[in-house]
Amino acid sequence: MTAYLRCPAPNCQHHVYVTANRAAVEDMTDHLVAKHDFPEVSASYQAQMLLPITGPRAAA
Repeated sequence: MTAYLRCPAPNCQHHVYVTANRAAVEDMTDHLVAKHDFPEVSASYQAQMLLPITGPRAAA
């Protein structure tokens, strides 16, 4: 089954597939800083708190 992290920002459809948890968190942190102007510490915290979305619909 595929898992992914979805951006927590409202109306953002960005997601990162989880192949390695650490890499997915770093990718999401970079996205939050670059696209949503989150401070680095806040973006890192938000990305670490995300739970992977799994299940049959995760592949879509």
